[in-house]
Amino acid sequence: MGTIGMNVNREGHENEKAGRGKNTPRLLPLPWVIVLDLVLIGAGLIVFALFHHVLPRDIQTSGLALPRPTTTRVMTPAATTTTASPTPTTMAAETTTTATATATPAPTETTIDPDSWTAKFADQFTDGDIIQTETEYRSANLAVTIQQQQRGDAVFYLADVYLSDIEQFRTAFASGVYGRGLTDDVLDIAVENAAILAMSGDYYGIRDQGIVIRNGELYRDVLFDDVLVLYYDGSMETTEARAFDMDRILTEGAWQAWSFGPMLLDQGQPMTTFNSRVDPDNPRSAIGYYEPGHYCFVLVDGRQQGYSNGMTLTELSQLFYDLGCTAAYNLDGGQSAVLTFFDQTVNQPYKGGREISDILYISDLDAN
Repeated sequence: MGTIGMNVNREGHENEKAGRGKNTPRLLPLPWVIVLDLVLIGAGLIVFALFHHVLPRDIQTSGLALPRPTTTRVMTPAATTTTASPTPTTMAAETTTTATATATPAPTETTIDPDSWTAKFADQFTDGDIIQTETEYRSANLAVTIQQQQRGDAVFYLADVYLSDIEQFRTAFASGVYGRGLTDDVLDIAVENAAILAMSGDYYGIRDQGIVIRNGELYRDVLFDDVLVLYYDGSMETTEARAFDMDRILTEGAWQAWSFGPMLLDQGQPMTTFNSRVDPDNPRSAIGYYEPGHYCFVLVDGRQQGYSNGMTLTELSQLFYDLGCTAAYNLDGGQSAVLTFFDQTVNQPYKGGREISDILYISDLDAN
């Protein structure tokens, strides 16, 4: 058996030598192989680091414009009657109106749709004058009031908002561009966009997941966790990831969508279990929904002993329930939690706040 083994080994060795021709490459010495492997591994790690932490992924500087449903806004009676064929009586009336146009201008320009938010929240708006103080702004189209309140060991700011048009509820990116690694102070972004009221958003730029719809444009459709959607008709809803339907929200007319969370109310009821591990007392930024056209921003200061410790998610949920909201959603908090009113920071941000990638804000119609 030993002889047979020796013959096999010898035959194999000879065959190996016989198979080597003039073009057969020589194998590198083992030390060189090890060095080359280490170089390749190092290069791979550098590429990985650039790809995940420096180079942007799934980024587009301009979003995909989403269609606005035709049933979102209710047309005024004046707009609908102009398409009807006039009767002889109507034509006679039109002739009379033309003859006396300089004395009696047509009143249709000032007619308010009884189904509009302008009519619904008329007691919140002014007749045209602008009222502006350190805690209030009112015009013919918008009403914002801010109150500082305390609950337990937490100081929070409540901004009550009434709109006349959904496009007053807007969002903005740092540097005005969608992309990772772009950040700025909440106040600076707010001033650049003529915001009346502004608050930290969902810091979309810190991750490569999460639905991002801003001002009617879709930038990212990768699901992350609980989602908040604001529709063109003014309604707002929170949805868990497992129940989220992208096709549905696009069909129903999504105007804004944020991905941070968690959702804070379940069918209008307070919650004690959340899709988040960040439950201890913290500074918080959150938004509440009452009905189309009526919302609130809540900013809770925290991590400041002797002033405000912050709120747990359970406490924040209970607050929105007590306020009477039917939906509520937690946005980026901690050091990011900042609320501004015109060109002033309202709250006392932890460590002065931090630069983030986006804000949500309220503007008047004349500022759009």
